[in-house]
Amino acid sequence: MLFPTVLATIAVFLASISEALSFHPPYPQESVDLDTPNRFLGNAGPFNEAIGYGIPADTPEECKIDQAHLFMREGARFPQKGQVEDYAELLETLKNSSIAVPGGPLAFATDYELLDFNATKYGRHISFDGIYSGSNEIHKLGAILRARYNHLVDESSTTPIFAAAAQKVYDTAQIFGDSFFFGGRAGDYKIFVFDEEESETANTLTGAYSCPLYDDDTNGDLVESSKLDFDQWEADRFNRLSPGFNFTDDDVYTMFSYCAFELNAYGSSKFCDALSRDYLIGHSYQLDLNYFYTYGPGYNFSTVGGGLYVNATATMLKQGPEVAPPLTFSFTHETILLNYITALGLLGDQTTLDVDKVDFNRYFHASQAIPMGGRVVTERLSCTNHTSGKDESYVRILLNNKVTPLPGCNSGPGFSCPLDDYLDYVSNKTVRFADACHLNSSVPQDLSFYWDWETAKYSTNYTFEY
Repeated sequence: MLFPTVLATIAVFLASISEALSFHPPYPQESVDLDTPNRFLGNAGPFNEAIGYGIPADTPEECKIDQAHLFMREGARFPQKGQVEDYAELLETLKNSSIAVPGGPLAFATDYELLDFNATKYGRHISFDGIYSGSNEIHKLGAILRARYNHLVDESSTTPIFAAAAQKVYDTAQIFGDSFFFGGRAGDYKIFVFDEEESETANTLTGAYSCPLYDDDTNGDLVESSKLDFDQWEADRFNRLSPGFNFTDDDVYTMFSYCAFELNAYGSSKFCDALSRDYLIGHSYQLDLNYFYTYGPGYNFSTVGGGLYVNATATMLKQGPEVAPPLTFSFTHETILLNYITALGLLGDQTTLDVDKVDFNRYFHASQAIPMGGRVVTERLSCTNHTSGKDESYVRILLNNKVTPLPGCNSGPGFSCPLDDYLDYVSNKTVRFADACHLNSSVPQDLSFYWDWETAKYSTNYTFEY
């Protein structure tokens, strides 16, 4: 016969199991941040929130937001025509191949129909169907930011929205504007379009393209020297599991692209399911290498390109809402957004990545920094100092919805940075764009459209070629 104390212990144990099976713990113990292919699609996949640091995005107590500046890339979109042609060719090849292993990772492709991307009509445009669609995410963002910054909107005047001259970027700006301003019924807005031609100017939303000294191929040989070849590794895996089809590394790369754009356009993808997690992890690192060394911390001119916008934003923060606009909305490409994030120092101080093996200790992940719909919001906070009785200003950065403290400058409310310290931080990290790029003295030397959009003759129409 069991002792009473043993019986009591068993009863308590069984009761705890019953409770665990019946109820969710108040604070989840599992981590699911990386248990999704979305986290490994680099710049190509749907929007991901940054993992962040657990800092609440709520406005800190005793503070109010008196300025906010959005800097964003385009939302999830349809693939371009050439990509759709590659997808069709891949599917046709798969269907004509003898895949002898039932249930193999490619078995689904034998009767799989190419999704209707309608590249002729929608190529590179913002997607509008599926749970991850660009229009859905952008519209949601507009509504959220309107609720957050409603007190900064002057409905009696026009608010400018600035966009680089690409259809996908313009679409993003327009969807956002319609959502934020409720189709013009909750304030008026006007979109100003800035040419992307590679002409020298500092008054642009594509600074890296307008700087004569910016060469994104500077580290090309370094990246090309990489011994990593996860595309071929995955091709070998497919050929083992699905004999009868001579899968190539190019086929795997096409499948990866198809996976990302199926999610962007339709919300699910059997191609994503077919790719192994090991491949997605490895391939995402190869994508990271490319962006790191062309528009990120691995290229010294990245801070020049991004510093153009960091410095302009810092000037507005210093001037305050009495002089500078309380709200600005800027839309561009992932390459320019990455320049901006790099210049802010949000990606750590690592300037090299190993090209021959995966660096799992890196801070830089393209899927967290520049996914489709990636954005940075810079907020100026006015907070009451109860010791002095005065209001003091602070700066806070939200990277992809998550508060991201500036390195070494986070002593303010909600881990914000005191404004004066922020201005010192920026001045020590950036240089003047016109000087670093050796711009001809006859072209605009500074970014001015945030201030002179009402008087300067900026385009509101553009014939988009892509």
